[in-house]
Amino acid sequence: MTETARDRGKRRVRRSQFRELNVLVALFLLCLFFYWRRPEIFVKPANLAVIMRFIATFGMLAIGEVLIIITGGIDLSVGSMLAFTGVITAWMMLKGVGPIPPIDIIPAILITLVIGALIGTWHGLFVTKLGIPPFIITLGTYLIARGLAANITRGYPQVFDSGHPFLILGQGDLAAVLNLKGGGALGAIPISFLILLGIAALVSIILNHTPLGYRIYAVGGNIEAARLSGVNVDRVRIFCYATSGFLAALTGVILASRLGQGTPVVGAAYELWAIAAAVIGGTSLLGGEGTVLGAILGAAIMGVMQNGMVVLNISSYVQDVILGTVLVVAVVYDTMRRGGRFDFWKKWFSSQA
Repeated sequence: MTETARDRGKRRVRRSQFRELNVLVALFLLCLFFYWRRPEIFVKPANLAVIMRFIATFGMLAIGEVLIIITGGIDLSVGSMLAFTGVITAWMMLKGVGPIPPIDIIPAILITLVIGALIGTWHGLFVTKLGIPPFIITLGTYLIARGLAANITRGYPQVFDSGHPFLILGQGDLAAVLNLKGGGALGAIPISFLILLGIAALVSIILNHTPLGYRIYAVGGNIEAARLSGVNVDRVRIFCYATSGFLAALTGVILASRLGQGTPVVGAAYELWAIAAAVIGGTSLLGGEGTVLGAILGAAIMGVMQNGMVVLNISSYVQDVILGTVLVVAVVYDTMRRGGRFDFWKKWFSSQA
Protein backbone atom coordinates (compact mmCIF):
# COMPACT_ATOMS: atom_id res chain seq x y z
CA MET A 1 0.00 0.00 0.00
CA THR A 2 1.34 3.41 -0.96
CA GLU A 3 2.06 5.75 1.93
CA THR A 4 -0.02 8.92 1.72
CA ALA A 5 1.15 12.44 2.56
CA ARG A 6 -1.01 12.34 5.68
CA ASP A 7 0.68 9.11 6.82
CA ARG A 8 4.11 10.61 6.22
CA GLY A 9 3.07 13.69 8.19
CA LYS A 10 1.89 11.58 11.14
CA ARG A 11 5.12 9.59 11.09
CA ARG A 12 7.14 12.81 11.05
CA VAL A 13 5.17 14.19 14.00
CA ARG A 14 5.78 11.01 16.02
CA ARG A 15 9.51 11.16 15.33
CA SER A 16 9.73 14.83 16.27
CA GLN A 17 7.78 14.26 19.50
CA PHE A 18 10.15 11.45 20.47
CA ARG A 19 13.22 13.62 19.82
CA GLU A 20 11.75 16.58 21.69
CA LEU A 21 11.03 14.34 24.69
CA ASN A 22 14.67 13.24 24.70
CA VAL A 23 15.85 16.86 24.55
CA LEU A 24 13.44 17.82 27.34
CA VAL A 25 14.78 15.03 29.55
CA ALA A 26 18.35 16.15 28.84
CA LEU A 27 17.40 19.74 29.72
CA PHE A 28 15.84 18.61 33.00
CA LEU A 29 18.92 16.59 33.97
CA LEU A 30 21.17 19.50 33.08
CA CYS A 31 19.17 21.89 35.27
CA LEU A 32 19.21 19.32 38.07
CA PHE A 33 22.98 19.03 37.86
CA PHE A 34 23.66 22.77 38.03
CA TYR A 35 21.10 23.19 40.82
CA TRP A 36 22.85 20.44 42.76
CA ARG A 37 26.22 22.15 42.34
CA ARG A 38 25.13 25.77 43.06
CA PRO A 39 21.56 25.81 44.48
CA GLU A 40 22.05 29.23 46.08
CA ILE A 41 22.64 30.87 42.68
CA PHE A 42 21.08 28.80 39.92
CA VAL A 43 17.40 29.24 40.84
CA LYS A 44 17.56 32.91 41.80
CA PRO A 45 15.06 34.98 39.76
CA ALA A 46 17.88 37.19 38.49
CA ASN A 47 19.84 34.18 37.21
CA LEU A 48 16.76 32.62 35.65
CA ALA A 49 16.12 35.93 33.87
CA VAL A 50 19.66 35.80 32.43
CA ILE A 51 18.99 32.30 31.11
CA MET A 52 15.66 33.35 29.60
CA ARG A 53 17.27 36.33 27.83
CA PHE A 54 19.86 33.96 26.37
CA ILE A 55 17.11 31.60 25.21
CA ALA A 56 15.20 34.52 23.68
CA THR A 57 18.23 35.68 21.67
CA PHE A 58 19.30 32.31 20.31
CA GLY A 59 15.79 30.88 20.19
CA MET A 60 14.63 33.50 17.68
CA LEU A 61 17.74 33.03 15.55
CA ALA A 62 17.30 29.24 15.77
CA ILE A 63 13.67 29.43 14.60
CA GLY A 64 14.84 31.21 11.44
CA GLU A 65 17.56 28.59 10.95
CA VAL A 66 15.02 25.77 11.41
CA LEU A 67 12.87 27.07 8.55
CA ILE A 68 15.87 27.31 6.22
CA ILE A 69 17.48 24.03 7.27
CA ILE A 70 14.20 22.15 6.80
CA THR A 71 14.27 23.23 3.14
CA GLY A 72 17.86 22.06 2.80
CA GLY A 73 19.61 25.43 3.16
CA ILE A 74 21.70 27.28 5.72
CA ASP A 75 22.05 30.90 6.86
CA LEU A 76 25.49 32.00 8.06
CA SER A 77 24.66 35.70 8.11
CA VAL A 78 22.43 35.98 11.19
CA GLY A 79 25.22 36.97 13.60
CA SER A 80 26.41 39.83 11.41
CA MET A 81 22.82 40.74 10.54
CA LEU A 82 22.16 41.08 14.26
CA ALA A 83 25.03 43.56 14.64
CA PHE A 84 24.09 45.48 11.48
CA THR A 85 20.40 45.87 12.37
CA GLY A 86 21.23 46.82 15.95
CA VAL A 87 23.52 49.58 14.65
CA ILE A 88 20.89 50.73 12.11
CA THR A 89 18.22 50.95 14.82
CA ALA A 90 20.42 52.92 17.19
CA TRP A 91 21.70 55.20 14.42
CA MET A 92 18.17 56.12 13.27
CA MET A 93 17.01 56.87 16.82
CA LEU A 94 20.08 58.82 17.91
CA LYS A 95 21.37 60.53 14.75
CA GLY A 96 18.69 60.20 12.07
CA VAL A 97 19.34 59.42 8.41
CA GLY A 98 21.18 62.09 6.41
CA PRO A 99 19.17 65.34 6.62
CA ILE A 100 16.31 63.54 8.39
CA PRO A 101 16.36 64.12 12.18
CA PRO A 102 16.31 61.22 14.69
CA ILE A 103 13.35 58.89 14.22
CA ASP A 104 10.93 57.73 16.90
CA ILE A 105 11.20 54.23 18.37
CA ILE A 106 8.36 52.49 16.53
CA PRO A 107 9.20 53.75 12.99
CA ALA A 108 12.90 52.94 13.54
CA ILE A 109 12.09 49.40 14.63
CA LEU A 110 9.69 48.84 11.72
CA ILE A 111 12.21 50.13 9.16
CA THR A 112 14.86 47.83 10.65
CA LEU A 113 12.58 44.79 10.45
CA VAL A 114 11.76 45.58 6.82
CA ILE A 115 15.50 45.85 6.04
CA GLY A 116 16.08 42.44 7.65
CA ALA A 117 13.25 40.84 5.66
CA LEU A 118 14.53 42.39 2.42
CA ILE A 119 18.05 41.06 3.00
CA GLY A 120 16.57 37.62 3.67
CA THR A 121 14.55 37.90 0.46
CA TRP A 122 17.76 38.83 -1.35
CA HIS A 123 19.31 35.58 -0.09
CA GLY A 124 16.29 33.63 -1.27
CA LEU A 125 16.41 35.15 -4.75
CA PHE A 126 20.10 34.35 -5.17
CA VAL A 127 19.53 30.76 -4.02
CA THR A 128 16.41 30.09 -6.11
CA LYS A 129 16.81 32.23 -9.24
CA LEU A 130 20.59 32.20 -9.70
CA GLY A 131 21.35 28.82 -8.13
CA ILE A 132 23.95 30.25 -5.74
CA PRO A 133 24.68 27.83 -2.85
CA PRO A 134 23.16 29.15 0.41
CA PHE A 135 26.52 28.79 2.12
CA ILE A 136 28.16 31.23 -0.32
CA ILE A 137 25.52 33.96 -0.49
CA THR A 138 24.92 34.07 3.28
CA LEU A 139 28.67 33.98 3.94
CA GLY A 140 28.96 37.01 1.66
CA THR A 141 26.30 38.84 3.67
CA TYR A 142 28.10 37.79 6.84
CA LEU A 143 31.11 39.83 5.71
CA ILE A 144 29.15 42.68 4.11
CA ALA A 145 26.85 43.29 7.09
CA ARG A 146 29.69 43.26 9.60
CA GLY A 147 31.70 45.65 7.43
CA LEU A 148 28.76 48.03 6.95
CA ALA A 149 28.06 48.09 10.69
CA ALA A 150 31.67 49.01 11.41
CA ASN A 151 31.80 51.59 8.61
CA ILE A 152 28.59 53.35 9.69
CA THR A 153 29.78 53.75 13.27
CA ARG A 154 33.53 53.98 12.50
CA GLY A 155 33.86 51.22 15.09
CA TYR A 156 32.30 53.24 17.93
CA PRO A 157 29.10 52.04 19.64
CA GLN A 158 25.99 54.20 19.47
CA VAL A 159 25.05 54.48 23.13
CA PHE A 160 21.57 55.27 24.48
CA ASP A 161 21.15 57.47 27.53
CA SER A 162 20.17 55.71 30.72
CA GLY A 163 16.39 55.68 31.02
CA HIS A 164 15.74 55.88 27.27
CA PRO A 165 12.31 54.30 26.65
CA PHE A 166 13.77 52.02 23.96
CA LEU A 167 15.72 50.14 26.65
CA ILE A 168 12.54 48.63 28.14
CA LEU A 169 12.32 46.24 25.20
CA GLY A 170 15.54 44.38 26.02
CA GLN A 171 16.01 45.20 29.70
CA GLY A 172 12.44 45.22 30.94
CA ASP A 173 10.53 42.35 32.50
CA LEU A 174 6.95 41.40 33.30
CA ALA A 175 7.05 43.16 36.67
CA ALA A 176 8.00 46.46 35.02
CA VAL A 177 5.28 46.15 32.38
CA LEU A 178 2.52 45.26 34.84
CA ASN A 179 3.92 47.51 37.59
CA LEU A 180 4.19 44.57 39.98
CA LYS A 181 5.79 44.97 43.37
CA GLY A 182 7.93 42.02 44.40
CA GLY A 183 6.87 39.94 41.43
CA GLY A 184 9.40 37.21 42.23
CA ALA A 185 10.28 34.65 39.57
CA LEU A 186 7.12 35.41 37.55
CA GLY A 187 7.81 39.13 37.49
CA ALA A 188 11.42 38.47 36.39
CA ILE A 189 10.31 37.00 33.05
CA PRO A 190 11.96 39.26 30.43
CA ILE A 191 9.90 40.97 27.73
CA SER A 192 12.24 39.47 25.14
CA PHE A 193 11.29 35.97 26.31
CA LEU A 194 7.60 36.78 25.95
CA ILE A 195 8.30 38.00 22.40
CA LEU A 196 10.05 34.68 21.70
CA LEU A 197 6.99 32.75 22.90
CA GLY A 198 4.74 34.79 20.60
CA ILE A 199 7.03 34.27 17.59
CA ALA A 200 7.35 30.57 18.37
CA ALA A 201 3.57 30.10 18.58
CA LEU A 202 3.01 31.88 15.27
CA VAL A 203 5.71 29.97 13.35
CA SER A 204 4.61 26.68 14.90
CA ILE A 205 1.04 27.26 13.70
CA ILE A 206 2.36 28.03 10.21
CA LEU A 207 4.48 24.88 10.12
CA ASN A 208 1.92 22.47 11.53
CA HIS A 209 -1.49 23.82 10.55
CA THR A 210 -1.20 25.63 7.22
CA PRO A 211 -0.60 24.54 3.61
CA LEU A 212 2.57 26.66 3.62
CA GLY A 213 3.97 24.58 6.47
CA TYR A 214 3.24 21.33 4.65
CA ARG A 215 4.99 22.72 1.58
CA ILE A 216 8.06 23.71 3.61
CA TYR A 217 8.45 20.13 4.85
CA ALA A 218 7.72 18.78 1.36
CA VAL A 219 10.49 20.91 -0.16
CA GLY A 220 12.93 19.68 2.48
CA GLY A 221 11.90 16.07 2.08
CA ASN A 222 12.27 15.92 -1.71
CA ILE A 223 12.52 19.15 -3.65
CA GLU A 224 11.89 17.60 -7.06
CA ALA A 225 8.89 15.60 -5.85
CA ALA A 226 7.48 18.78 -4.31
CA ARG A 227 8.00 20.64 -7.58
CA LEU A 228 6.25 17.90 -9.56
CA SER A 229 3.38 18.00 -7.04
CA GLY A 230 2.69 21.61 -7.94
CA VAL A 231 4.50 23.29 -5.02
CA ASN A 232 6.03 26.67 -5.87
CA VAL A 233 9.42 25.68 -4.48
CA ASP A 234 11.10 29.03 -5.11
CA ARG A 235 8.38 30.96 -3.29
CA VAL A 236 8.56 28.63 -0.29
CA ARG A 237 12.34 28.92 -0.01
CA ILE A 238 12.26 32.71 -0.41
CA PHE A 239 9.69 32.91 2.40
CA CYS A 240 11.98 30.93 4.70
CA TYR A 241 15.02 33.13 3.99
CA ALA A 242 12.94 36.32 4.38
CA THR A 243 11.62 35.08 7.73
CA SER A 244 15.15 34.28 8.93
CA GLY A 245 16.26 37.81 7.96
CA PHE A 246 13.25 39.30 9.75
CA LEU A 247 13.97 37.32 12.93
CA ALA A 248 17.66 38.24 12.81
CA ALA A 249 16.66 41.93 12.59
CA LEU A 250 14.19 41.54 15.45
CA THR A 251 16.90 39.91 17.56
CA GLY A 252 19.29 42.72 16.66
CA VAL A 253 16.78 45.33 17.82
CA ILE A 254 16.17 43.51 21.10
CA LEU A 255 19.88 42.98 21.75
CA ALA A 256 20.64 46.66 21.06
CA SER A 257 17.98 47.52 23.63
CA ARG A 258 19.39 45.00 26.10
CA LEU A 259 22.97 46.30 25.76
CA GLY A 260 21.88 49.93 25.63
CA GLN A 261 23.86 50.48 22.45
CA GLY A 262 24.20 49.54 18.81
CA THR A 263 27.68 48.11 18.34
CA PRO A 264 29.32 46.41 15.34
CA VAL A 265 31.26 43.93 17.48
CA VAL A 266 28.25 42.07 18.89
CA GLY A 267 26.98 38.79 17.44
CA ALA A 268 30.30 37.06 16.76
CA ALA A 269 29.66 33.33 16.15
CA TYR A 270 25.96 33.75 16.99
CA GLU A 271 25.07 31.98 13.74
CA LEU A 272 26.92 28.90 15.01
CA TRP A 273 25.04 29.02 18.30
CA ALA A 274 21.75 29.30 16.43
CA ILE A 275 22.55 26.37 14.15
CA ALA A 276 23.71 24.36 17.16
CA ALA A 277 20.44 25.07 19.00
CA ALA A 278 18.44 23.94 15.97
CA VAL A 279 20.45 20.73 15.54
CA ILE A 280 20.42 19.86 19.24
CA GLY A 281 16.65 20.36 19.15
CA GLY A 282 16.29 17.70 16.46
CA THR A 283 16.48 19.66 13.19
CA SER A 284 18.25 17.55 10.57
CA LEU A 285 20.98 19.21 8.53
CA LEU A 286 19.91 16.91 5.69
CA GLY A 287 16.58 18.75 5.52
CA GLY A 288 12.96 17.73 5.90
CA GLU A 289 12.85 17.54 9.70
CA GLY A 290 12.69 20.13 12.46
CA THR A 291 10.30 21.86 14.84
CA VAL A 292 10.02 25.21 16.57
CA LEU A 293 9.70 23.56 19.99
CA GLY A 294 12.87 21.59 19.31
CA ALA A 295 14.73 24.82 18.44
CA ILE A 296 13.63 26.46 21.69
CA LEU A 297 14.59 23.39 23.71
CA GLY A 298 17.96 23.35 21.96
CA ALA A 299 18.46 27.03 22.79
CA ALA A 300 17.43 26.29 26.38
CA ILE A 301 20.02 23.51 26.68
CA MET A 302 22.75 25.79 25.36
CA GLY A 303 21.59 28.65 27.58
CA VAL A 304 21.56 26.49 30.71
CA MET A 305 24.96 25.00 29.82
CA GLN A 306 26.52 28.40 29.19
CA ASN A 307 25.05 29.92 32.34
CA GLY A 308 25.87 26.87 34.47
CA MET A 309 29.49 26.85 33.35
CA VAL A 310 29.80 30.53 34.25
CA VAL A 311 28.25 29.85 37.66
CA LEU A 312 30.78 27.02 38.17
CA ASN A 313 33.64 29.34 37.11
CA ILE A 314 34.66 27.15 34.18
CA SER A 315 37.14 28.80 31.82
CA SER A 316 35.66 30.39 28.71
CA TYR A 317 38.07 28.36 26.60
CA VAL A 318 36.81 25.13 28.12
CA GLN A 319 33.24 26.34 27.58
CA ASP A 320 33.87 26.58 23.83
CA VAL A 321 35.31 23.05 23.83
CA ILE A 322 32.30 21.64 25.67
CA LEU A 323 29.72 23.43 23.50
CA GLY A 324 31.56 22.45 20.32
CA THR A 325 31.66 18.83 21.46
CA VAL A 326 27.91 18.85 22.14
CA LEU A 327 27.28 20.20 18.63
CA VAL A 328 29.50 17.56 16.99
CA VAL A 329 27.81 14.76 18.93
CA ALA A 330 24.35 16.04 17.94
CA VAL A 331 25.29 16.27 14.24
CA VAL A 332 26.94 12.83 14.21
CA TYR A 333 23.94 11.29 15.92
CA ASP A 334 21.53 12.87 13.44
CA THR A 335 23.63 11.82 10.44
CA MET A 336 23.90 8.21 11.64
CA ARG A 337 20.20 8.08 12.48
CA ARG A 338 19.16 9.42 9.09
CA GLY A 339 21.60 7.12 7.31
CA GLY A 340 20.37 4.02 9.10
CA ARG A 341 23.80 3.44 10.63
CA PHE A 342 22.22 2.32 13.90
CA ASP A 343 20.50 -0.65 12.21
CA PHE A 344 23.70 -2.69 12.31
CA TRP A 345 24.05 -2.25 16.07
CA LYS A 346 20.38 -2.99 16.67
CA LYS A 347 20.74 -6.26 14.76
CA TRP A 348 23.99 -7.07 16.55
CA PHE A 349 22.53 -6.54 20.02
CA SER A 350 19.46 -8.57 19.04
CA SER A 351 21.65 -11.46 17.95
CA GLN A 352 23.51 -11.37 21.26
CA ALA A 353 20.32 -11.49 23.31
